[in-house]
Amino acid sequence: GSAFGYRSKEEEAEWRGRDPIHAMAKELQERQAIGEDAVKGLRDRCVSLMNDVADELIEMHDGKRRIVPSLWPEEGFRDFGLRGDLSEFDGARFEELESFSGKVVDDGRFIDAVADVMAQRMKTDDRIVVLGEDVHRLKGGTNGATRGLSAEFPDRILGTPISENAFTGLAGGMAADGRVLPVVEFMYPDFMWVAADQVFNQIGKARHMFGGDSDMPVVLRTKVAMGTGYGSQHSMDPAGIFATAPGWRIVAPSTPFDYVGLMNSALLCRDPVLVLEHVDLYASKGPAPADDLDYFIPLGKAKVVRTGSKVSVLTYLAMVAKTMAVVEELGIDAEVIDLRSLDRAGLDWQTVEASVRKTGNVLIVEQGASGTSYGSWLADELQRRCFDWLDQPIARVHGAEASPSISKVLEAAAAARPRDIESGLRAAMANQGLAVEA
Repeated sequence: GSAFGYRSKEEEAEWRGRDPIHAMAKELQERQAIGEDAVKGLRDRCVSLMNDVADELIEMHDGKRRIVPSLWPEEGFRDFGLRGDLSEFDGARFEELESFSGKVVDDGRFIDAVADVMAQRMKTDDRIVVLGEDVHRLKGGTNGATRGLSAEFPDRILGTPISENAFTGLAGGMAADGRVLPVVEFMYPDFMWVAADQVFNQIGKARHMFGGDSDMPVVLRTKVAMGTGYGSQHSMDPAGIFATAPGWRIVAPSTPFDYVGLMNSALLCRDPVLVLEHVDLYASKGPAPADDLDYFIPLGKAKVVRTGSKVSVLTYLAMVAKTMAVVEELGIDAEVIDLRSLDRAGLDWQTVEASVRKTGNVLIVEQGASGTSYGSWLADELQRRCFDWLDQPIARVHGAEASPSISKVLEAAAAARPRDIESGLRAAMANQGLAVEA
């Protein structure tokens, strides 16, 4: 740094005095485990090794040193290794509710599925550790998602300080090492900005930076909390941010049954996976496995939850049930698709495109703010993929520009509501010349 003028030689000397390699050598000498000549010999061997490596990589050209051109990758290597090939799922037992042979309860609580599947996986895989704020307290964190885990696995439920960047970096190091499978909880997704360097610059890019050879099995859980009154710094939907950042896979379960299968897949995946939850779903009830918690739902597989022929509605998380309710109330012939996997590599284009070919019309429904929305990139990609099949521009339902604020009135106005879904559906039908009677 001193050569560029932004750091003095005195400051460099001070930091060299704290160099851990120097410190280790000094400590070993003081313990008489190694002598000064041996330390020098080790340093000389390291320098010689590095010079030998450099000699293999560098040549002289026109009087200048350069890397041997043939060693550079071809341009086709550009996106190689951005994510894994999912070969870890070979032989996995994939299930859907409709084909599930196990016992199903119709009124399983979503939050129970969250806690139960994690307990099951921790029983069968002792590599799993859970890190986050208050995950070890309050009877399972602020929502009960880690209920009972701290009592059953006291050494593997790691309550952390309010230091997202630190414990996310710790999780990234654990995953890169390979001996530990970390599950990180962000109490609110907005806290990803505090840990943005670790989340996006390190964990998300790691596999690509190292040529695709480095697994990064991190699971990041967080909840969309719009409507809870916690204000602008606790209320965002992060799907749009993660979908536009390289390396992350994203799943968004909308039922207890899907949560179990998708969380199992997230934990098996060798890439970093964001598992999105929603506070509106925690207290909800739906179909859930009674005792079989060991099945998987494929990453990259959407689900048609309602068939129709006039408009394809693409949505996820808590907006699935809200959309279904509005469609049924209005009696619209709409096909509703629960996307489930939201990342670029995981978008189920086969299912989406088949629906668009049939209906010729698309409405994307999400709850969050327009600026960080997931639907903006999805509409762009869909428009280019399906332009010839569309009878009208892709329509969208989303929140306002501003983040939801602490005011109940303004919070409600900032997030997309059922009446916004109704307006979107009515407009999509009217543009086809079809009236909605209800």
